[in-house]
Amino acid sequence: MIDFGSTLAAERPSDQESTVESVIDLKEDEREQTRRLLDGMALNPHVDFERFAFEAKLVFHQMPERIRRRLLDFSRRSNLDSALLLRGLAQDQDLPPTPARLGDGTRKSTFASELWLCAVAAAFGEPVGYLQEKEGSILQDVFPTPSNAGKQSSDSSAVLLAFHTEVAFHPFMPDYVMLYGLRQDPYKEARTMFASVRRFFDLLGPGEKETLFSRSFRTGIDYSFGNVTGERGTGPLVPVLYGDRLDPFMRYDLDLMVGETPAARCALEVVRELVNEVKQEVAIEPGSLLVIDNRRCVHARSVFRATFDGRDRWLQRAAVVRDLDASVEDRIRGTRVIATDFSSYLGTTAASRQDVERKL
Repeated sequence: MIDFGSTLAAERPSDQESTVESVIDLKEDEREQTRRLLDGMALNPHVDFERFAFEAKLVFHQMPERIRRRLLDFSRRSNLDSALLLRGLAQDQDLPPTPARLGDGTRKSTFASELWLCAVAAAFGEPVGYLQEKEGSILQDVFPTPSNAGKQSSDSSAVLLAFHTEVAFHPFMPDYVMLYGLRQDPYKEARTMFASVRRFFDLLGPGEKETLFSRSFRTGIDYSFGNVTGERGTGPLVPVLYGDRLDPFMRYDLDLMVGETPAARCALEVVRELVNEVKQEVAIEPGSLLVIDNRRCVHARSVFRATFDGRDRWLQRAAVVRDLDASVEDRIRGTRVIATDFSSYLGTTAASRQDVERKL
């Protein structure tokens, strides 16, 4: 197991050999600076999100210069881990009990988590929501619930949430996924795991690479998007690897993706083994923000004990796209909410899938 806290993430092999750390610990003066910025934000994101998000962009430009430089550098070239962890951000001082039921609204009286998610998003693009995911919420509360404890859902706790690209089936996947820690689980068991294609790409054979670049795979639609039976391979036909043939992007879902040919199935098994070989893990502590490059890095979450008594693990999550205009035809007019219809993949004919597949 690689120690995430000590990992140095290098530039892609063809670039110069300077390195950037995967973990950014705020210094004492930087922590105080973020506290002042938080104290100066009086807006409520749940009343007027657009105004809040605009002001949060301005806050980004007032964050410590060292932090801004590191975030912008990660946006420009990512890193070997395709992940970046900020630790020591100013926190909400009076955190209410963790919700225990889906649909429970955020009851915080201060908005530190919302501010840092929106401010850091400014380094990468624009936060978006997905209509089928938590009713299109832009900033999503993630906590365990009794009803989903054993499902492949972010609301689970009793099962391993398998390695996946966030909404791997979607034509408008987020480029980045950000997770901010509000509260750890009481036993401090929960770990977020991740694995970057940059860590294992050179371990693939030429034939495996060729297969993974081909449209020989189908990933299933997520549970939250209507696939309540967890059926595999119900989504569009896609490649696992795409983009630069020497430094590719990756789309992968261990639980829901299938290969359409024997070679594709073998290649998926190789990816599964390599992802487990290079995986790393981190505890997202209160005041920490993990940025995952969703184009290159898959993530997962360990099993942990949930108590459903207000003390449970509580994160906030945001999905960020580099180009908001790309999804304009699929967004609810005048909003950031992407509303692509996947009903054609849930119990109807293969011919009706073509509209979504053309966008991939």
